[in-house]
Amino acid sequence: MSQILPTPTVILPHLPSKILVGIDLLSFTATDKFHGISDLPKGWHFLYTGTTESFSLRCGVWFYVGDGKEVSASEPQTDKSSTAVVHQSSTTPADSAEPEVRIWTWNKESESLLPLGGETDEERVEVMRWKANLGGLRQKGELFRYRTSGFEGATNEENRKVAKVEGSISRAEWTGLTEHITPQLLTRVLGDPQIDYNGRPTWSITSGSTASRDADNIPNISSSSSTGPYQETELRFLPIDLKRTWREGAVGRERTEAAQDRSWALGDLISRYSSPDDPGQGEKQILGELQLCFAMVLTLMNYSCLEQWKRLLSLILTCRKAIVEREAFFVDVLRLLRLQLGHCDDVEGGVFEMDAEDASKLLRKLLMDFRRSVDEITGDNAQSAVRREMDTLEKYVQKRFDWELRKEAILRRGMVQLEDGEQVELTMEGADEDEETGEYAPVVVEMPDDMRAMTTSSDEEMVL
Repeated sequence: MSQILPTPTVILPHLPSKILVGIDLLSFTATDKFHGISDLPKGWHFLYTGTTESFSLRCGVWFYVGDGKEVSASEPQTDKSSTAVVHQSSTTPADSAEPEVRIWTWNKESESLLPLGGETDEERVEVMRWKANLGGLRQKGELFRYRTSGFEGATNEENRKVAKVEGSISRAEWTGLTEHITPQLLTRVLGDPQIDYNGRPTWSITSGSTASRDADNIPNISSSSSTGPYQETELRFLPIDLKRTWREGAVGRERTEAAQDRSWALGDLISRYSSPDDPGQGEKQILGELQLCFAMVLTLMNYSCLEQWKRLLSLILTCRKAIVEREAFFVDVLRLLRLQLGHCDDVEGGVFEMDAEDASKLLRKLLMDFRRSVDEITGDNAQSAVRREMDTLEKYVQKRFDWELRKEAILRRGMVQLEDGEQVELTMEGADEDEETGEYAPVVVEMPDDMRAMTTSSDEEMVL
């Protein structure tokens, strides 16, 4: 008689029915017989819940399934403003025959899941009881099976069609959206992790979590009254100031060039979060934060994460010199952005509809400017990896969103004949800025005589 090998499993006892449960790119409504999720593949997972499918606070946790090395190995500390503590698991599936089982209990007060710590005798007995009943839960069909689809050589679109039919998801897509996430990154952004009964870390976040720069600070009103692991702690994002992208002490032409080409600001951010042992750590932190923010927009609809995602893209896609200096990094960014844009409709109403300031308009303008920068810098160099990746992204957004990224192909002014025969001139919004006409036209200002004399005198002294 063949023995059924245990698989990594998440047990969610006492979960109320009709609660929204989501894991990675899949979400569903819990029933009375639902007790957990089995067959979890190796890698990062994000589990979250919400009292309703749409307008309610969502709470979630990041955790890793595997041999424990990825979350227990020490990493170089690059962010001097935070203390990234990575905990060593006391017992892992690598040194034990037990299946990797995680247990979260439902907290009625916070309406969220809390990891079972096993700190009391009662909790330890409950852990042993649920682990012993794992086979029975599977036989009764009370464990939701994490099913994945996808095969080598298939496109993401093909895998999504299979997933829609089979009720499964493509593991390759979720891995592509989270491959740069690390324990160090999660600790820096979300704070120190919680430890469960087996010494394994989990990182918590809610849809209401926010960075201080995105918070609405109302006098005499506290930002949050919640307690426990799901209190609205501050998200510690990478510091990005798009209004100041030049070095300290820069003046004149240097400041002007740094405002138009933000390569210095990008390089400074990368160097601050890198280490001598790993010079590329800063780039990994930026890629990981891009992935973390977008994943939290897809699952939790977190507003602050959406704002940081836009800030990161606004910094990266306005660089020029860095396109050549950091070619591999820009290739990774463009590939990731193409994958993320393929999931924009996973959120109810779409990611772009979440933003009152119209994120699609911002992203389209960024891509148009970046397209022009790539063309000017790489020229006719067909060997440029950034140029090839940008060509692929351009074709994708043209097909998916009907975006035209080449400004010369867009008609900016034209005459339109109305139904009554009257002809009116229409101008595309933003055309005056690009053409430097109208209110954006250069103006010649005549200097007063006294100021002209001061300028002439100053010039003569400089010549002398």
